[in-house]
Amino acid sequence: MTTSAAITIAVLAAVGAACSFGVGVALQHRQVQRERGRGSLRLLSRLVRRRLWLAGLGLAVAAYGLQAVALAFAPLAVVAPVVAADLLFALPIAAAWEGRPMRLVEWAGCAIVGAGVAVFVISSPASSGRSDAPASHWLLAFGAVALVNAAAAAAAVFSRRATRTALLAIAAGVTFGMTAAVTLSLTRIVRFGDGATVLAHWQPWALIALGGTGLVLSASAYKSGALRTSLPIMDTVEPVSAVLIGTVVFGERLATSPAMLGLQAAAATGAAAGIVLLARSPLVAAPAAQPVSRPASVRQPSGVASPSFSETRSRV
Repeated sequence: MTTSAAITIAVLAAVGAACSFGVGVALQHRQVQRERGRGSLRLLSRLVRRRLWLAGLGLAVAAYGLQAVALAFAPLAVVAPVVAADLLFALPIAAAWEGRPMRLVEWAGCAIVGAGVAVFVISSPASSGRSDAPASHWLLAFGAVALVNAAAAAAAVFSRRATRTALLAIAAGVTFGMTAAVTLSLTRIVRFGDGATVLAHWQPWALIALGGTGLVLSASAYKSGALRTSLPIMDTVEPVSAVLIGTVVFGERLATSPAMLGLQAAAATGAAAGIVLLARSPLVAAPAAQPVSRPASVRQPSGVASPSFSETRSRV
């Protein structure tokens, strides 16, 4: 398979993953906001009883599968920025659910994110780096992620609400970035190695641990404070950490010339600014509605408008 064909497959799968993430997580945030429990484990134990949260989780799992397909054919520097642009797809869907047109500023935010991601991906070298790395490189990456998460979690305990939300979002974003790196390694084993013995490798078990950690951290971040605080941080830290891990662990290369490297930096900055702009949309950033008293299992009657995106937006 040619490099261009592999990149095409990867980009299409990554776009599908971003779209599935955007729709899937849109089903979850209202369910998180309805729960009053403060403990992370207690929060998860109650969320698993909610059908909409489980439906959103199912779409997130499907999106993860598409992300894995993309990582089997392309480097993290190509896949991670595309997948992190889930809000680009989710916001128009949310507007359609509410039956209102998108505002000009929202279209502008979508355009900025799309252009930034496109420029970054196009300017990335075609080289995919190596498919695996020495144990010392993995230990360095895991150690850095564990250190960031431990520091963020410890500081969050003694921080005010907005700062606590930001710290938990940083920890979740770094964890998701590491998850993408381990996923790349696993998909290359399946594609180029012996898929029948995949469970004999350490990657599947590391993904289970990383997935559970990311789930707890992201749910805690969304529960802790305003979505306009956690969403831009998480959607920015995740691809940045994934690209950095890809550079250190897999030897992936960013642009080699100063001019192209500056172009990539500008594109990444623009995409991050677009995410911040979209996160402040009323569809996303408006306060969630107060919990209703009826049981969660009671279905919403037909003819009642769907909940706004601000009541449902979440990452996992």
